[in-house]
Amino acid sequence: MKLLTKLAAVLALSPLLPLLSASVFAADAKVEDGVLYLDDGSEVRHFGVNYSAPFAFTYRAMVNSGVDMHAAIDMDVAHLKRLGVTGYRVHVFDREVSDVKGNLVDNVHLELLDYLLNKLAANGIRAIITPIAWWGNGYPAPDTETQGFANGFTKAQMNTEPKAITATHTYLKQFFAHKNSYSGVTYGQDANIIAFELFNEPSHHGDVYQSQSYIDGLIKVSHDSGVTKPLFYNISEQGDNPAFAKAVCDSNIDGIAYQWYPTGLVKMSRINSNTLVNVAHYTNPFADIAACKTKAKMIYEFDAADVTASVMYPAMARSFREAGFQWATQFAYDPAVIAGSNADYNTHFLNLLYTPSKAISFLIAGEVFRQVPRGFEGGAYPQSNHFADVSLDYGHDVSVLNQPARFYYSNNTDEKPQAPKKLEHIAGVGSSAIVNYDGNGSYFLDKISDGLWQLEVYPDALVLSDPHQNSSLKREAVRLYQASRHFNLALSDLGQHYWLQGINQGNSASLQASKGTVQLTPGKYLLAKDKSLLASKQGKVDDHYYLPPMPHQTLGLVHQNVQALNQGDALSFSTSVMDAKAIDKVELYVRYLGDSEFKVYPMQAHGSLYLQTLTDVKNWQRTGAIEYAFVVTQAADQTSFPGHAEGNPNEWDFVKRSGAAFYQFEWRAKGTPVSLFNATLDRDNLIYPQNGRSEWRFQSGVRDQGLGLQLYLPNLLTSATGSEADNMLVRISSAKDNALSQHSLKGYNTVQLRIYADQANEHVSVALLNEDGLAYGAVVTLQAGWQSISIPLADLSPMPTVLTKAYPMFMPMNYPHSEPYRFDAEALGKLQGVQLGFVAKDYEIKARDKGHNIVLSEINLIKR
Repeated sequence: MKLLTKLAAVLALSPLLPLLSASVFAADAKVEDGVLYLDDGSEVRHFGVNYSAPFAFTYRAMVNSGVDMHAAIDMDVAHLKRLGVTGYRVHVFDREVSDVKGNLVDNVHLELLDYLLNKLAANGIRAIITPIAWWGNGYPAPDTETQGFANGFTKAQMNTEPKAITATHTYLKQFFAHKNSYSGVTYGQDANIIAFELFNEPSHHGDVYQSQSYIDGLIKVSHDSGVTKPLFYNISEQGDNPAFAKAVCDSNIDGIAYQWYPTGLVKMSRINSNTLVNVAHYTNPFADIAACKTKAKMIYEFDAADVTASVMYPAMARSFREAGFQWATQFAYDPAVIAGSNADYNTHFLNLLYTPSKAISFLIAGEVFRQVPRGFEGGAYPQSNHFADVSLDYGHDVSVLNQPARFYYSNNTDEKPQAPKKLEHIAGVGSSAIVNYDGNGSYFLDKISDGLWQLEVYPDALVLSDPHQNSSLKREAVRLYQASRHFNLALSDLGQHYWLQGINQGNSASLQASKGTVQLTPGKYLLAKDKSLLASKQGKVDDHYYLPPMPHQTLGLVHQNVQALNQGDALSFSTSVMDAKAIDKVELYVRYLGDSEFKVYPMQAHGSLYLQTLTDVKNWQRTGAIEYAFVVTQAADQTSFPGHAEGNPNEWDFVKRSGAAFYQFEWRAKGTPVSLFNATLDRDNLIYPQNGRSEWRFQSGVRDQGLGLQLYLPNLLTSATGSEADNMLVRISSAKDNALSQHSLKGYNTVQLRIYADQANEHVSVALLNEDGLAYGAVVTLQAGWQSISIPLADLSPMPTVLTKAYPMFMPMNYPHSEPYRFDAEALGKLQGVQLGFVAKDYEIKARDKGHNIVLSEINLIKR
């Protein structure tokens, strides 16, 4: 140890080895009594990401974009550091870096991994590496040809076939012995790598003792290769299998690895409802196995897949710490150069630039993970939305961390900072009591010294389409804009007339604030109370500021229309508009379908968001279809949307773009039923329940009633044969074009279903999901044939909330609760959806041996 310490000191002073960190010579981490400790004796509590730039589709897409791979990695690592990331994990695509016998192939993929690991170490980001992924390298595209040893074996054969095991051992020996071409240190001895997780999501079947022997064989090979750092093995991929879990923990493994995808995977569209209840707690069915209590625990992958809201990550971090996890890495961070399409892993989406609100919530989650102790009790949901200086508000899509030194918020917030004069770090999107900003990109303020701060501002991001559709590099899901924006700062340490100096390359901004306000574009700045402080820091601060190419900063407008509104509802319209050029005004053009002239209304600007609520009710007395458009004026040019057409719709020679019909909604009579689900219109808002056994499909002409959602169960389970939750059919989230909050719902007191049953006396539970996503329902009895079932809202009572399909598969199927709730007009405007399920009756099951089938046509709110 003395020799290594002396050598590290010499090398740290040597100008010939600037990339070699002294940390690579530190002692390895270790596990004691189930706790993972760093070499300095501190507990590991690292929070970060998976990131796959060196491999597979990610690599090919980045290369095909024409970027320099090293520069692209530099940018992403800098952004990860900006987000407070301290942990990195990757499953190495072994098929790309090995031959058929398991020999390591030193190629571009391995070189990029070397570069990435060295760059991470230089930025204080530690790693846990999984040497074997087994997967092919195609997803989401077809696989390309590889020569790796895993090619000829199924995942299950990897741990049973002697040839596969021999090749695996060969590969591991050479992988651990591989010398990083940038640091000069082998992977096995690199202390910035905290641990190795030996195999990604293995598949074990049959004899658990054989599995234990296989794992011990991997451990022996690792130790024989000189690896002394902790080794982890996956325990959750096999589901609720305590025998296998015990076998893993009875092996010589140091730690056990779990994942968490609480909202399922690959829905192919965003989830439009509150799923915070899904992450109220992390369920670990193996916690009481004695042998497992001595193992350290890591989350190798996690994400709230297909969720665009910015509230999930802090809640997940809280639940991880409650369950005793010391490492958690999200899957997967999107490289900035391809993030605009979200084609990499379409069910996931996280990037500092392209998902600014989620990125700030991720920053908050990292603080939660590092600050909250293991075993922290967050309490019952929804009270747990407020914990340890953190508040989560799904309705306003905002997470807030409010501490004396830190004030972070993922969206506009009215929350006041605890101690404004003690603040040292501010990060946010939108506006707060400290910053009033009309852009929607993220920004970061860090105190350097009294009266001197650093400011980073990132571009605006316009979401052009659902980012969770099928993967395609041809789709532009999000577009970045470097627009000039007003930035108002209320920091007593800087005052109202602070000085601003641009410091990143090409940023020559130099000005003084007026009443706390400056006009700025995305970039990196110094802010000083006295101008003399700026001069003292010239050339002494990090001026690096990274952005990807942004060639398409053209005019973009995004609007979500609604299906229908009733007279008495607010005729409110909103749209987001961005361009690199100045926008003079946005106007709303509205008319009844069939009228010749549009009425024109000015839209009020709130940064890139434009709003208008019509108050001339006398002009909108009759029912019918209403169509409308938005017109953007820039200097002498007008552009109409939808369709990006030149001019405005009232011009005599206006030409719509082909296929671009005006926006439209149905303007109905007051008191018309308000739709919660319509099988003809709502297709992408169905969510499969955890461990669900139901089958469903949309069918036209079902039982002579047009389009319907057919729901089928092959058999019902009772408490004797399973769980009532096994009989759940579907969760239906709110449709994106059904803005309940825009409806006037006073007097709506009943939920009504149009439904069909194949046989009489089918018992079905029907529940509404309140603003917290908690279920309140009743059980109804169906007769054979089509029928309308009405349930007074006053008859709804707390019911176990169906949880969406989740991984690992041992996550609970529902969330019991007893929260009192009343569905008044305001509460109805915040509904998150509906859940349906069969209810088993023993005496009826014994009399039947065929399946259970219903067809759902509509669910409405009505007045009774």
